[in-house]
Amino acid sequence: MSYAETIILDVRIGQVPVVVSALTGRDGLGVWVSEIGILNRVVLFRAADTYAGLLDGRPELLAAIPKDAIQSVDVTSWRLISPLLPAGAHGGVYEWRCYELKLGQVGDVEEAFVASLPPRLELSGLICGMVSLEGTPRLAHIWPYADMNARMEIRAQAVTSGVWPPKIGSSLSIMENAILLPAKESAWR
Repeated sequence: MSYAETIILDVRIGQVPVVVSALTGRDGLGVWVSEIGILNRVVLFRAADTYAGLLDGRPELLAAIPKDAIQSVDVTSWRLISPLLPAGAHGGVYEWRCYELKLGQVGDVEEAFVASLPPRLELSGLICGMVSLEGTPRLAHIWPYADMNARMEIRAQAVTSGVWPPKIGSSLSIMENAILLPAKESAWR
């Protein structure tokens, strides 16, 4: 089993370059900036083979964040429910999708998501699918695309063919979507 962590930083206006500069270039750290969705947001992503390994790296990463540039921080640990696409160059845009789940629905949502993945992965890669380990029960997945046109075409093909999305709508309470751009030295770019 593998784990991941997201740290979502809402950054003061004009301070995104300061935050990105302080955090990029770190081994195994994805750094993305929101282009569509909540603006002035930086999303950090990293993975570990064990939950303890994930927690061990957290204090150092949090200490590296330029505190004066930040308005809010949201840290979430996740359990991966799909294979993790290794760090590297995967696309010019990344789509973040996160769903809050109705109470008691994690198991059913996970099962439906995993069952729907094989035909969807024939259309494009997936960084990972994951379920939250704390807080509100959530499912999130991150998709890399060459550009927005590729994202629109692949998404339309997936929906039209019926392979995606998984049939989990009745288990969801809130849905969030964002288009993220990778920082130049992001581990996933």
